[in-house]
Amino acid sequence: MSKIFKKLLKALLSIKNETVHQLDIFGQLPSFTVLNKSRYTSNFGFIMSIIIGCLALYYLDSEIAPMIMKQKPSIYQSEIKVIETEAQSLTNSNFTLAVSIASQFSHPTQGINKYYTLNISQCVRQRIKDERTGNLTVSLDCQEIPIETCNMSHFTTELQKQYFSTIRLGTVQCIKKDYLENNPLILQGQFNARTYKYLFITFSACQNSTEFQECAPQEEINKILEAGQYNVYKSDYLTQLEHSGQPYEQIITNEFTTFSLSTSKTIVHSYRIMQTQTDQGLIMEDDYTNSNLQQSEWREISDFYNHQYLVCHYIKLDFKQTNIKRNYIKLQTILAKIGGILQILTLIVGIFLKPIIDNLMKFEIVSQLYSYEEDQIDRNILPDQIISIERDLQSPSNQSKFQNFCSSEEKIHCKKAIAQESCLQTFLIIFGFKKFKHNQFCRAKKKIIKNLDIVTILRKLQDIDTIKKIIFTQEQLEQLKKKPRPKIMKIKQDSIIEKDLNQQDQGFTKSNIFSQQLTDVTQPTQKMQNVFKCYIENQFQQYLQNSTQLQQQTKIVDQEQSNRTNVLLDTQNSPNLNEIKSKNMDEPQLKSLKLGKQSNVEVCLKL
Repeated sequence: MSKIFKKLLKALLSIKNETVHQLDIFGQLPSFTVLNKSRYTSNFGFIMSIIIGCLALYYLDSEIAPMIMKQKPSIYQSEIKVIETEAQSLTNSNFTLAVSIASQFSHPTQGINKYYTLNISQCVRQRIKDERTGNLTVSLDCQEIPIETCNMSHFTTELQKQYFSTIRLGTVQCIKKDYLENNPLILQGQFNARTYKYLFITFSACQNSTEFQECAPQEEINKILEAGQYNVYKSDYLTQLEHSGQPYEQIITNEFTTFSLSTSKTIVHSYRIMQTQTDQGLIMEDDYTNSNLQQSEWREISDFYNHQYLVCHYIKLDFKQTNIKRNYIKLQTILAKIGGILQILTLIVGIFLKPIIDNLMKFEIVSQLYSYEEDQIDRNILPDQIISIERDLQSPSNQSKFQNFCSSEEKIHCKKAIAQESCLQTFLIIFGFKKFKHNQFCRAKKKIIKNLDIVTILRKLQDIDTIKKIIFTQEQLEQLKKKPRPKIMKIKQDSIIEKDLNQQDQGFTKSNIFSQQLTDVTQPTQKMQNVFKCYIENQFQQYLQNSTQLQQQTKIVDQEQSNRTNVLLDTQNSPNLNEIKSKNMDEPQLKSLKLGKQSNVEVCLKL
């Protein structure tokens, strides 16, 4: 059981580690550097990045301004069918209702309660269900609303005052102001709802009754009401969803219809509930709701005169309700759009730019590792020049001339190192306008790509391991494995070590630069003098070393001859002649061995 438990625990631990490894989105991959940089950058790529950044900033500015000013909302509209609704209260501040009668030539017709009667009623139709029997009882109650001739005191809002200031109010009838303030008009539900509230306006010819006897004679009534117009001044709303504040604007309109004593007309006047929800938050949701009534229907139905009314006008709610949702753009949406635009622009520009940047990077790597030649003639001249310079250096008298030449060449080399090839020349080489250098660049690039292949790198590592096994013994290999980690030195010591290493690297490259130039891709003409300079330095150093060695050997030979003469003189008095001879015979062998070791050491250093 213990083994099974350990295996199970080990499996769970491995699953946990693998889960952490896969779900860690902030895990970092090991990065390599190119030319002492974590990634290769160029001026051309920097300019394109600036252009893309400017485009993103322009788009950000074009989107931030509408967001702050609450412009260009996103609008979603839908309609629903309603039966039961909330009561819509109509007051003097949000609703206007006035009625007038005019002749067929639009002249006001006076004589209310003499020639005609005008009644406005608030009707309530209710359906009451008996819980025991389940039967429905329908009741209708219409309460007449008192009216009077309109004057400017009936109008409280600026819109009403401005509209009715140009209208003759002698025959226009309004609801009494005090009654409307205490009993607002109500519209609610549909005909089949449990509670249905609507307004009912009737316009009919005046008729005497037992309770009212003030009507004009019938001939006079027929003459006045032979033809005319029924006018209604009512409120309506304009939808203005682009406005950041109130999404609607209230207006007053005049609807009219003709009448005559030969017809009875029914008008169905419907208002639709418009409910608007606005989200005006910059980051989080901040909703507020507006609702109003907009006229959706004005339908007229004519029939023969029924001796009851000339016009019957119903004002009710529409069976549809419109819901509108307004959303202003949010900051996170703008940032997401900018991120998408940046990705698209980067993708489009990268299709054309990445090959150029890749070639620029390869060109700079090639320039650091190799050098170019101008043409084939310069490479053919190089051996002849080297032979002539080698002959001139055989004599020590040219030492001063050589030092002057080196100093002048160093100045020229410094000046030419500063003057790098222009960007135009680089593009000409990359795109093949300079075919000779372009071919050299392509060969060097292929060589670099081959050396960066993982198989090539592994093979070289295998070769290093093989060389280590050949050079070192098994004990030395064990000691190399057990060597301690290098310590991190102080800043001053690091700087000194780095200086020494740089000087050693510079000396090593100077001593071997001539052989490298002949084996690698050849140099251009402007760097050809460096090859001669390095070769001359090598030849001069070898000449000095040979001259000093010859002098030392001559001194040694002279000393040996003097020692031999002294020994011959002292042999007569010396009892140990054989020992002295053996010593004298062994000394040249020891010296030759020492010289051989010194030469071997020098050869190793040069290699």
